Amino acid sequence: MIFKYNALKKLRYLSICFFAFLGTGSLLHAQQIPLNQNVQNRLNELLIDADSSVFTGFRSQNWLELERLNIIHKSTLQDSVFGLGSALKGDLMNTNMVRAVGPNSVFTLDPYLDAGLGKSNEKDGVLVNFGAGINMQATFNKKLSFNLGIITNLNEYPQYLDSIIYAKYNRFDPASGRYIIPGENSAKLTNGNRFAYTNFNFNVTYTPNKYLLIAGGYGKNFIGDGYRSLLLSDNANNYPYVRLQARLWKLTYNVLYNHYTNNFWYEVDGRPQPKYSTIHYLGFNTKKLQVGLFDAVTWIAKDTNFNRGFDVQYLNPIIFTRPVEFTLGSPDNAMMGLNVKYKIYKKGFVYGQAALDDIFIKKSLDNHSQFYGNKYAFQLGMWNKDIFNVQGLSHRLEWNSVRPYIYGHGVGNNISLNYTHFYQSLTTPFAANYNEVISLFNYSNKRWYGSLENLYTVRGENPGVPYNNGEDLWGGEEGIPQFGTKTGQGIKTKYSYNQLIAGYLINPANRLGVQASIAYRSRKSSIVNQSEFYFSFGIKTSLYNLYHDF
Repeated sequence: MIFKYNALKKLRYLSICFFAFLGTGSLLHAQQIPLNQNVQNRLNELLIDADSSVFTGFRSQNWLELERLNIIHKSTLQDSVFGLGSALKGDLMNTNMVRAVGPNSVFTLDPYLDAGLGKSNEKDGVLVNFGAGINMQATFNKKLSFNLGIITNLNEYPQYLDSIIYAKYNRFDPASGRYIIPGENSAKLTNGNRFAYTNFNFNVTYTPNKYLLIAGGYGKNFIGDGYRSLLLSDNANNYPYVRLQARLWKLTYNVLYNHYTNNFWYEVDGRPQPKYSTIHYLGFNTKKLQVGLFDAVTWIAKDTNFNRGFDVQYLNPIIFTRPVEFTLGSPDNAMMGLNVKYKIYKKGFVYGQAALDDIFIKKSLDNHSQFYGNKYAFQLGMWNKDIFNVQGLSHRLEWNSVRPYIYGHGVGNNISLNYTHFYQSLTTPFAANYNEVISLFNYSNKRWYGSLENLYTVRGENPGVPYNNGEDLWGGEEGIPQFGTKTGQGIKTKYSYNQLIAGYLINPANRLGVQASIAYRSRKSSIVNQSEFYFSFGIKTSLYNLYHDF
């Protein structure tokens, strides 16, 4: 114990000396803000209390972006997750495990832990999960921020997730013996029927002033103010990206350059087929109203017949130039969208999204029936804080409606132009052809936190016909009926997901806590009758989302 204490003390001392060498100035507060729902819910509370005009439609933010605006006032223990805040000397339950502070820089190192036991009524024995890793963060000279996270997992899942991994995600590669875990990396199945895999993420953000930002990394991004996003969410596995942002007056403009892969679908030279995407997102905001305009284009980078790579024409940062090119016959996959948020009173706002993949209004009118190529989706929601006059209790109510075939694309090898990465949807876990209602309560009080989610979804599945019904983004569009398409077509399948979570933060700075959860999930139709009750308890670092509610 004495040796460990002296070693840790020496490490802290050397780190402090190193960062002190970098420069002088005030203590910094910066990091990537976790996309974790509890963190984002608290961010909503801070922003609405600030009565600010900060554009919130792009959720993958660095704390430097908000700190420069000087409008958010952190007031509780849980707020220490926002930025590398001041350390409480000698209190390991309120600060980072390793923390080095120089006159103008900060470096932190924290453990990542996800260890727990679970029990499902559909599986024998106890389900064991274990994940361990590290999370490093640093800031330099009030302008540069860096973070790196690595975690290795060995997990067992409830029966319904196993069936999704084996069947719905039945992308078992005999050569590699790997399966895709929803929302995460590919995994190796061990002899004990546990999935072993490693995830990592990193980000580097440079903010020369409050008007510009340049960032790059390997991770996820989220567009919108909802629980789900119909434009771009954190549902799929991590991917490389570059982000550029400019702020001027009431405008915020983000450009994303992303690199995706079609794992287990089509290999080129023995590797997953690569594809790229360019996203433009222009936001206009006042203290009450926010409007975001979105466009995206996806293209194949490499095939057996060509090596296109990154098409330099898509470096063009101007929004809505791609839809014009589409009229000229470009083969690439384009999508447009709208995000809206309105603050209805001092403790709540309404929000919505619209996604448009393709539209053929004249064909539908001429035939008095919906053309399959009308591919669109809508979201409408409301968020409120301190409901029932209970401080720290918030509620979200959200409705999503997604047409068949949206986010999919074409026939033959063109199917791979769909809006996916790592064989996973880049929007929601249900992909397409469904209607959904979500109610979500969140509560926090000092170190305590909890949530109650109730989800009900009706999705069209398994039509028993030799063509894609519209919910499978990899099903293609060959041989499908041209007219009469409707949301929920096929066999009506009803999903219900209800989950109660309660937890206690051991360390709010790195969000390490103990957590218990109870979940009930059912999937029923004329040919399916599944239900499962699942309980889990463990110690967990809560920094990102895993969507198992489908």
